[in-house]
Amino acid sequence: MSCQPDENVVHIDSVAHGGHGVCRIDGQVCFVAYGLPGDTARIRIGRRTKGVLWGDILEILEPSPDRLEIGGSHFGACGGCAWLHFAYPAQAQWKRQIVRDTLARIGGIQTDPEWIEVESLRTGYRTRAEFHGKAGRLGFYALGTREIRTTEPCPLLHPRLAWALQRLQELRANGPVEVTVNPEEPNPLDAIMIWSRKPPSANVESFFPAVDWPGKGEPPAHFTFDGVPVVNGAFSQASLLLNRMLVEKVRRMLGAPETLLDLYCGSGNFSLPLGDDVYVVGLEHNQNAVAAANRARPKAYRVADATAFGLELEKPWDAVVLDPPRQGAKEVMEPLAASRAKRIVYVSCDPATLARDLKTLAARGWTVTEVAVLDMFPNTPHVETICRIETG
Repeated sequence: MSCQPDENVVHIDSVAHGGHGVCRIDGQVCFVAYGLPGDTARIRIGRRTKGVLWGDILEILEPSPDRLEIGGSHFGACGGCAWLHFAYPAQAQWKRQIVRDTLARIGGIQTDPEWIEVESLRTGYRTRAEFHGKAGRLGFYALGTREIRTTEPCPLLHPRLAWALQRLQELRANGPVEVTVNPEEPNPLDAIMIWSRKPPSANVESFFPAVDWPGKGEPPAHFTFDGVPVVNGAFSQASLLLNRMLVEKVRRMLGAPETLLDLYCGSGNFSLPLGDDVYVVGLEHNQNAVAAANRARPKAYRVADATAFGLELEKPWDAVVLDPPRQGAKEVMEPLAASRAKRIVYVSCDPATLARDLKTLAARGWTVTEVAVLDMFPNTPHVETICRIETG
């Protein structure tokens, strides 16, 4: 078999943070979309960046033993389920390996993380998603592009979320729109919240009872799930069902603090479930999330910025929990490292920024005593990591 220019036959031996398969061509690293460890494939180099090649599979010559055959036209086009073809338990093993390698390479931290998952929720688990497009052509972006894919229902969506997307398409809604559903609300329409970047069309607003947008002029809709408000337009986990696994692990890592500082607290996901015997202060930038949390636990939560975070960290807390956005918590690492807290629990959706922040803590005498990798995004390369960090 001969290869055309920019075509190569490669053997993929690992996967990288971000989900691409990894091989080498003449000593140069090449990332291959949808490539799996153990694949031998003919690929085409699509682009070159500094020191890195990026390839697309033209033909699988010898499949990985962990490669699954996936039917339907959505897979390989839509980027929403980029690891649907990656069999368990290999998928789980590589997610742990990605976290292990990233913490060691960036943070200098050696760990053997615990793996936590809910096997029955590897599909149909998403209760929140953002869809892009216009005039009813709503869907996810194709992997690595801004092309909209709407071919088939996504196997990762909860049935209510898939139903809401179908209705939005029929109503010719414009994106981007974020849809959040309550999987346990008896009335389907009452279970759906729509957040639109701009005022939606009249037919969307008239069909769905809970539609909000910036500047609407009234508090956004919310529902309560497991005792915590889920606020339209504010952050919540992509799966409320898998969030139970996350909350339980955070609670175990926290132990039994008498005082708790909850940074990037959202609407109180980790602190509201705690008993009234725990003194809680939660800080968050989203005022709608804070208002909803305070209705459940009055005066415990405040709208705050990084400066306020630092001032609060000067107090002697038993424990601090933080769940920052993907870019991590670099803005508060120095005051956190200097704090008198007895324990820190750090929740992260990005192992690279987590490793960077843990390195700062380690330089000030903190020690990572426990790491867990949670499968909050099955059949995708995304991972959620929780670390317990203590002094001494």
